[in-house]
Amino acid sequence: MDGQREVVQVGIYIFDPPVLWQQLDWMEPQGQRVKVDAGGVANPKSVVGVASLDSSTGGRQRCQRLSSLREEYHVVSAIDGFLALGLVQHAEPHFNQYRREGHQFEVGLYNKLLFGWAEKNNRIRATLLLGSMKADGVEPNFSTYAAMLVLCGRTKDWEMAEKMIKEIEQKGYNIKHILHQGELSRSQCLSILEVLNQFNIQFERPTHTPLLYPRVVRGLYDCNEAATKNDAPNQSTLPNPPLRGLDTNVLQKNVKRQFDIELQGHENVPSIIKPKNSDGKKGLVDIADIKLEWKKALSEALQKDAEESKYILEAIEAGTLLPRSIPRYFPFMGLLSPEEWADILIEEIVVKVMEQPEGLPVSYVGTVLKDFVWNKCVIKQLEARGAISKSWSMYQQYLDYLVSENSSKLMAREFWNELSGSLALQGSLQFDIRSWPTTVQTLIAGTLLQRLIETAKIPANLSHPNGKTIPAFYHVYQFEEFKKTGYITAHPHVIKMVRRHFTRSESSHFRMSATILPMLIPPKPWTSVANGGYFVSPGSIVRCYSDSYQHQLLLEQAENLGAVYDALNYVGSCPWRVNTKILDLAVDIFNGGGNDELQIPSVKEIPLEEPLEPPSGKEEAAAMVQWAIKVREKRKERRVLQKIHRESYSLWMDMLYKLSLANHYRNDVFWLPHNLDFRGRAYPVPPHVTHLSSDVGRALLKFGVGYPLGKKGLDWLKIHIINLHGGLKKAPLQKRLEHANEMLPAILESADRPMDGKQWWQTSDDPWQALACCMEIASAIRSGSPEDFVSYIPVHQDGSCNGPQHYAALGRDTWGARQVNLLPQERPEDLYAAVASLVEEKRRRDAVNGHHEASVLEGKIHRKVVKQTVMTVVYGVTRVGGRLQIAKQLHGTIPDKELFSCANYVVGCVFESLREMFTNARQIQDWLTESARKIGRAGKPVEWVTPLGLPVVQPYHKRSTVKVKTSLQQIQLVNHCDISHPPDVMKQKNAIPPNFVHSLDSTHMMLTALHCQRAGVTFVAVHDSYWTHACSVDLMNKLCREQFVALHSEPLLSDLGELFEAKFGGLKYKDKENDIQTCSFMDTLPSTGDLELREVLQSTYFFS
Repeated sequence: MDGQREVVQVGIYIFDPPVLWQQLDWMEPQGQRVKVDAGGVANPKSVVGVASLDSSTGGRQRCQRLSSLREEYHVVSAIDGFLALGLVQHAEPHFNQYRREGHQFEVGLYNKLLFGWAEKNNRIRATLLLGSMKADGVEPNFSTYAAMLVLCGRTKDWEMAEKMIKEIEQKGYNIKHILHQGELSRSQCLSILEVLNQFNIQFERPTHTPLLYPRVVRGLYDCNEAATKNDAPNQSTLPNPPLRGLDTNVLQKNVKRQFDIELQGHENVPSIIKPKNSDGKKGLVDIADIKLEWKKALSEALQKDAEESKYILEAIEAGTLLPRSIPRYFPFMGLLSPEEWADILIEEIVVKVMEQPEGLPVSYVGTVLKDFVWNKCVIKQLEARGAISKSWSMYQQYLDYLVSENSSKLMAREFWNELSGSLALQGSLQFDIRSWPTTVQTLIAGTLLQRLIETAKIPANLSHPNGKTIPAFYHVYQFEEFKKTGYITAHPHVIKMVRRHFTRSESSHFRMSATILPMLIPPKPWTSVANGGYFVSPGSIVRCYSDSYQHQLLLEQAENLGAVYDALNYVGSCPWRVNTKILDLAVDIFNGGGNDELQIPSVKEIPLEEPLEPPSGKEEAAAMVQWAIKVREKRKERRVLQKIHRESYSLWMDMLYKLSLANHYRNDVFWLPHNLDFRGRAYPVPPHVTHLSSDVGRALLKFGVGYPLGKKGLDWLKIHIINLHGGLKKAPLQKRLEHANEMLPAILESADRPMDGKQWWQTSDDPWQALACCMEIASAIRSGSPEDFVSYIPVHQDGSCNGPQHYAALGRDTWGARQVNLLPQERPEDLYAAVASLVEEKRRRDAVNGHHEASVLEGKIHRKVVKQTVMTVVYGVTRVGGRLQIAKQLHGTIPDKELFSCANYVVGCVFESLREMFTNARQIQDWLTESARKIGRAGKPVEWVTPLGLPVVQPYHKRSTVKVKTSLQQIQLVNHCDISHPPDVMKQKNAIPPNFVHSLDSTHMMLTALHCQRAGVTFVAVHDSYWTHACSVDLMNKLCREQFVALHSEPLLSDLGELFEAKFGGLKYKDKENDIQTCSFMDTLPSTGDLELREVLQSTYFFS
């Protein structure tokens, strides 16, 4: 049963009622409706299941349940907003309300308020708050005393300063290190420095404490540290980003260019669409001009709201109004000016509405809006704190370090930390500010869209701009699967103007957010979970699900993620260029109408509908029935055509963005900052021009720095093109090389005449990447000295069924290991063909015994039928899912009436065959599934830590809903990751086999990246596909195998079992019979086989 809350728009407290959403019985959750009082504040006592407070201790306790954590993030986000506006006098009453209700916050929030009062030079309020803090049992920390010293420095209260210094010494803190504690701004550092000077105290940097790295990389970092200490030239083992051959003057200029883009928040990217000839229609309204009118009207309306908010705040301070009278959405709406709000809404949201004929859901607008607004708000606060100027100063020195010969002395992360510490007086780059809750985003979106509908107008007749006006946007409802969804939709005139602008204007461009663009300089190294990647734009190292507070907290508490940071920094440090030959050809095809076979989409237009004339009144009733049936069928066909049109338009726009961005950067070297998903898999942050893309997107890119092919580089390019072609991918390497030599005339012709020759490249599985490789091979051969030819094309080495490879290694399955090429052999094994062969053997035996389905399937079992199911079994596909996959492959080959039973028979055979091949691996998957079931039934989400120390939490919880009443409509927000609701046991147990193996393959990738960095080998990855230069494929292959063996030489299963035992052992849960059981894990840990893991080192086809 869904838990449901109602959020009402009354005053500041409406954004999320402060309710400890707790279920007394996790196995049988009973959702409750929250009662909201006249002030918009929920009454916790009105909710059944809220934890009672302990009156014997003053009613104050730190609730450890996850619902309290969710609530705290909501409260802190509002307080952060008040403090950002300098309104600590309004933030503290909000804070005190929750204290009165019994919630005890952590020390960090007290410190934020203390800094707020220090900025106001208010000694009385700061002293009272410090007293309340101690009375609440919250122990002051170093940052607490830093806040008080800031106050002392600004008020010249040396008596209080002396008292604070004595307390600092009594606590065991070193006063000389205080400038390196907390998140101090530049002005705060200067205030503390004044206190230190008053007492003749010299500040100094704290002694560096070496990190204790995870066991699997400890040897690597020990060697690195030894090499750094010895300072031996021949032990330069830490090469940083490969900037050899890049123009340092251009890089220096690009630092300012990148800064300007991020501070502005966007970049105008010209469209690659060729303007069409004018249609002769003069005087039509241009969308660019009318957008300026919309901005002006919208900002004026928002200015009136801001003035009203200001008046109410003044009245509250004067005591004539209560604090709960604060305007709706405040302080969030106050963080930007009306002009900034109008600009973001028109340029970022309205543009998206105008691009979609059916409009955008109102609930989705809140999510999109938050990304743009949040970045701008944080950057403004960083500027106010002096962090932007410090970042500029640091990056200039960081870039000098990267291009110097000394760049091998420290990791990028280590150098950045050293640099930041040496500039302590300029303040801290760390800045703790909570992201806005989803309910806040939705409420703001509703208000802004309401103002947009009220103010944005267009001429009723586009040929007469000064005539009658009509609304440009509408709020409409659409019914989707019995659900009513609100959309913001543009008038057809608006869509017509947009398309006319793009197709007939030479100045048409896209305004793209800075955080979806590649970087023109090497990314800022990750040094913490919230500091890295883009230069000044905020980011997070892990892409947590919305409102996934538990995972965020675990990341903040993780003690050592240094190896994760370093691996991500190295993968993101690879420079890229645009392959202009591929780009120009793709643009020509795109502007020529597209080509579906080459994955260049076109918009599928909807043909004009010819109306069906109803029969005349003299016709019989039967004729009317037939006419009604035809009308219904035509409407159904129309909906299908509309769906095809929407999908094709979406693909067309995606390709337009991709090609336009590539064209914009055609003369630049650029970088792709990376972050992680919740399992630890690495992804580029920019979504459009990236190697983690379609075939076209990958072909558009080449390495920014080239290396000579060397002795074997040309051979690897030839093998690579055969792999891309796909026909002989399972053949031995020598056979692939021989075939490439045989096809050399076709390869050269493809390079010379890609569109008017025999077009061999178009027969490839990945035609665009194959064409790029054809051109590279042709250039190398014609250079006269292929060994000296400088190559920029990435060569891929792909894991052979990487998920089963990890499970075979975990279970030490010898037979399974052979099927997925963990063992050395003369030619690569084909797991899908092997499974198909086993299934066919079972089918023949069953057919002889008279099994009906086995007889029907004679001659129908082959590799393609079982491939998808085999591929996804390791990722948790169920029998139902597998049956649907196989039915799709069998469709059309057997009678439809036999499809269900035959697919069900085949999927059973596939599962049985895999269990025979991967006996121990399947036992491990069963153990993981059963462990997740126990943990979920005990009311906890499954969590573990990767071998590199990254915490992982599965975010699957029971569905929760929140009704948000905005001025536009009521919106029901659905959340499947709400930590205040019990875990979804089914999803938890089905997801752990794929998620656990993904956390292992990401660890393998990071280990390989770290060792490639040490060896000076270029390395990027698309999950289990590793990319490098042709000249370094052999060395990367060696390192890849060594790190796989190193990873699986660790006691991964026993470590996981011990972690489960420590976190969840002893918890009670109900089994299927409703009996109470106790969680235990180590006693059921599966056994392993006798695979000799080191044989992987000799396996040619492990990655190939």
